[in-house]
Amino acid sequence: MVEKTAFRAYAASPEKQGVHENKREHLFSVTVPEGQEASLLLYRRGESEPCQEIRLDEKDRIGNCSAVCVEMDDKTDFEYCYRIGNRITADPYARSVHFVNNSATGKEEPRCSLNANFTAQTSPLEIPYEDTVFYKLHVRGFTMDKSAGVKHPGTFEGVKEKIPYLKKLGVNALILMPCYEFRDFSAEERCYELDGGILVKEPDKNIRKNYWGYDSGLYFAPKEKYAAFGNPNREFAELVDALHEAGLECIPEFFFRPEADSRLVADVLRHWRIRFHVDGFHLVGTGNWIHALETDPLLTRTKLLYTDFDTSSIYGGNAPGRRNLGVMNCYYQHMMRKFLKGDLDVNPEEIAFLQRRNEKDYAFINYFADQDGFTMADMVSYEEKHNDANGEMSRDGSNDNNTWNCGEEGPTRKTTIRNLRAQLVRNAFLLLATAQASPMIYAGDECENSQQGNNNAWCQDNKTGWVNWKKTRSAEALTDYVKAVLDFRKKHPVLHQRTPLRMTDYRGCGLPDLSYHSYAAWVNGSTVTKAGLGVLYCGEYAQREDGSKDDTLYFVYNMYWQEQSFALPTPPEGYSWRLVADTSLQKVFITESGKKEMSASDDRLVSVSPRSIKILQAVPKKREQT
Repeated sequence: MVEKTAFRAYAASPEKQGVHENKREHLFSVTVPEGQEASLLLYRRGESEPCQEIRLDEKDRIGNCSAVCVEMDDKTDFEYCYRIGNRITADPYARSVHFVNNSATGKEEPRCSLNANFTAQTSPLEIPYEDTVFYKLHVRGFTMDKSAGVKHPGTFEGVKEKIPYLKKLGVNALILMPCYEFRDFSAEERCYELDGGILVKEPDKNIRKNYWGYDSGLYFAPKEKYAAFGNPNREFAELVDALHEAGLECIPEFFFRPEADSRLVADVLRHWRIRFHVDGFHLVGTGNWIHALETDPLLTRTKLLYTDFDTSSIYGGNAPGRRNLGVMNCYYQHMMRKFLKGDLDVNPEEIAFLQRRNEKDYAFINYFADQDGFTMADMVSYEEKHNDANGEMSRDGSNDNNTWNCGEEGPTRKTTIRNLRAQLVRNAFLLLATAQASPMIYAGDECENSQQGNNNAWCQDNKTGWVNWKKTRSAEALTDYVKAVLDFRKKHPVLHQRTPLRMTDYRGCGLPDLSYHSYAAWVNGSTVTKAGLGVLYCGEYAQREDGSKDDTLYFVYNMYWQEQSFALPTPPEGYSWRLVADTSLQKVFITESGKKEMSASDDRLVSVSPRSIKILQAVPKKREQT
């Protein structure tokens, strides 16, 4: 190779991985497998051949770490990568990466930029978990469909264009599916389980799109293909700033394999927290690397979402003043879907527990739908997965979905089925929004988005995997309803408290903070009541921002297929019950002019329609006119 430049280079100490600049000196540091030859390749931007190759001598390495200092007056027009053994590879710590086709080899090669110094300007919002409503989306799929109506579909900029919508919806934290630089295509060998638990390996003959991105990658670099203007670092930083200015948090997802280096994982999270000022992370995968993050002092005010935490060993019984750990509660999805369709083997006490579940030292995130499984529209429309388009003969995706098609598989013209499906989805959103844990909505569920029964759309970079922003009456009605539900949650702090409810009257208010009822008052799980539950929240135990006490609310859940009667507990003295919401109605939340005080029968019962929920509010009795 004829070198076109002759930058002065000399061996250095590999104290930090990646590239670090000090005036005209650039320190390049990388880990090299033992016994492998390695060199740094410098390129002029746009050229396929390196302009200088700098050998990384094994004698200069400390352990497996190699470093070289290169003196460069102007780095603007230069890119770099490494040759390790016979492979051209990117710097794992590169902050910006793009790929070019090498005409000589016919292979795609990485180019790492030396100009990736954009930093977010706003500060993390640090919204407490009890006040957080999460919304999970795929950066590309969120706005790729024409119905999204954005100028820059499938990009960070496209998400920015949707911020006014998200703000009006009532969410305040975005979970972004992987948006670091991951491989776009997958051709890995897969395993299938046959009867008897026999695992069969079958080679994947078709190279398919790795649309979701749950794979190892170049974790320090925002994904180039999500950049509308070719500058992913700047565009992601601007997205974070725009979200913060609108009062929304930004929480990117990262997938790490079990063998991932704990130091690398910690460096990745620290980089995104310091450089982009993100508000948290959702960590996907399993491995000992999680333990390096749980107590990282730099992340103690940063949300960390994961499948589980051993907080007894983390905190030793001393709950933190601010919770930063959050558990993604997949068990909530499993049990609440069963309850939603009226399964009689669901114990009401289990439902009561899931709705109140909250901890002092960590939070829970509840959801009905995630990327793994059916959307909310599909969970009431399909009982079988329809994954043929994935090319795996529908053997992929979960078989345990706890869904009900309401009498007909897939789309239907039958009004009774369509109305029932809509009512079940209304129930699901109300259950989700009125649990003590933080709710999470999967993008598009609020507007009837369907994946046509595909419950594992990992490779569907098309209309199946994109959000369809329907403009139908029913979709718009559902969106308006979700806004109302989230607004109701926000207005009633009794529904989202910082500490666990005790189910006792420890303040002497005349009512416990939380109590359960069924056909019989003060009894959870009466033999007369099927697939139902009454939940009473005492407003005296929660305080609004203005210092006033919250309202006392009574929720009556009837998921049974027939009308049922529930006990109507005696309201606080001087108060009567008023119906404020009923999911059996298309207009669920009743306007002030339509609200009427409940007239209970002599046996103090309230009737609830099949598969519906009623909310009653204790209001001061009207004074009798003299």
